[in-house]
Amino acid sequence: MRFQSFPLAIVIGAGFLSYIQLVVTAAAAAAAAVALPVQAGVRTSSSRVPVARGDDGGGGGGGGGGGGSPVEGGYHNLCHYYPTIGEIEGQIHMTGQCSSNQNGSLQNTWMDLGPCYANINGSLFPVTDGKGDFHTTCKRCRIPIGIDDAKKLPPKWMRCTCERFAGDKEGKETEVDLDQHIHVFEDKLGCPGAEGFIA
Repeated sequence: MRFQSFPLAIVIGAGFLSYIQLVVTAAAAAAAAVALPVQAGVRTSSSRVPVARGDDGGGGGGGGGGGGSPVEGGYHNLCHYYPTIGEIEGQIHMTGQCSSNQNGSLQNTWMDLGPCYANINGSLFPVTDGKGDFHTTCKRCRIPIGIDDAKKLPPKWMRCTCERFAGDKEGKETEVDLDQHIHVFEDKLGCPGAEGFIA
């Protein structure tokens, strides 16, 4: 009797081991499905100093504004001077001497930064549809240098004072790294959804 029940014991044991393996596999899959939270960050800075253009290249050309390239960032390696920022007729303009090709001729180019960023509770965030409007709720936007740059930020950042809510008269000083979002496409400064112009 014992000898005849031996195969049955083997089958039961194998089934139990398969069940354990199934439970362990399910637990591992559930653990892998847990996503870590991602936090958005905001910072800032910029300046006008002669710099050597970096090692990343692009296309070439010229012309006016428009939808343009979906590529984000990288302008600072393609401009001879760090571009400057100024307010003109309610728009925040960025101007510089840039080329899509590091070996190409530099072009005077400018763009409206307004469509490239949105003000959310006093912080600036990039947008890629060209429908940003931070310029309507932010003021005193500049590339901080000298005594204005107490934080010693790299000369690629923009600093603005932005409203945290409608009617906020005091505002919040916020900063954003322009090189993460602003690019040079066909020798023009721009961002996804909003290209600049050849001056």
